[in-house]
Amino acid sequence: MKKLSSEEFALLPIKGKGRSSAVFNTLINLKEGEGLLIEQKDWNRKAAPSSLIRYIEKKYQMKFSFGALTNGSGWAVQRVNEIKKENTKTEKPRVAQPKQNNERMELKSELTLFYLGRISINKIERIEDTIKAAFLYFWKADKKEIEELFYEVIDSLQSQGHIVIESEKTYIPLKQN
Repeated sequence: MKKLSSEEFALLPIKGKGRSSAVFNTLINLKEGEGLLIEQKDWNRKAAPSSLIRYIEKKYQMKFSFGALTNGSGWAVQRVNEIKKENTKTEKPRVAQPKQNNERMELKSELTLFYLGRISINKIERIEDTIKAAFLYFWKADKKEIEELFYEVIDSLQSQGHIVIESEKTYIPLKQN
């Protein structure tokens, strides 16, 4: 047994496992433009190094270019650039907002068709019953949003003269010639 100083200990080639492995630590510490050749003897896991590289890219916001060597003797990895966390956060709300509006409009049109189908079959329908049926039919959607959209739909249909609302019931009016 031998007592080591901290400098001597730092120089020892300690073989780690998982996230403390030599390959992992080397990949984490690569600077932009630097590369790493991972030989078959250095890699003893079933999955290729791509799984580890994808994990590092996602977890540590780094970007790598990598691939297997043509002769099958290993893999080459190069750090390309760093992904900025702030940029990804500012882009997401801009993209998500129109998507929510599109989803809301799509849900509103589906709710309109659902309602018109029910009213044409039943001829007269209580608003409360239609809302309950809509909750069951659109079970994945938010109930409050369904209710809001339903009232928007019946208000617009009433203002266009397609339906009549009386005593919390809706019906299609008879056409007069």
